[in-house]
Parts: sequence; C-alpha cells; structure tokens
Amino acid sequence: MSRRSKYPEQFRRDAIELVNTSDRPLRQIARELGVNHETLRSWVNTAKQAVEAGPVEDPAVADEVQRLR
Repeated sequence: MSRRSKYPEQFRRDAIELVNTSDRPLRQIARELGVNHETLRSWVNTAKQAVEAGPVEDPAVADEVQRLR
C-alpha cells in the first residue's frame, strides 16, 4: 500500500529551497510552515542524497545513445 503525503510535491520543494537558502534555523522554518521539524529535516536530507547520487540514467536513453554511436 502506497502512503500518500499530505504535502504537495511543490510545497516540499519550496520548503527544501527555503531551508537551503535561509539563515534561519530549520526548526523555525518548520514552525512557520506548519510542518514537523523532523519531517522537514527528512525532506532536506533526501533531496541532498538525490543531488549527491547524480542523475538517474534511463536505460532506454542509454540504449538509444549507444545505437546512434
């Protein structure tokens, strides 16, 4: 069973951006947004890991590139 977030994807992206660009503490930002601070911390950490992992290569695109070469 898939668990659906009560926060829209765009809201989460905006919250992560706010944490990354603000000099305010994460707890304060979470309070202002009405989000649990651990939830916000989780979003930020997940986004950070995704950036560090780099782009995910689509196998279909890789096959097409190989075919074109």
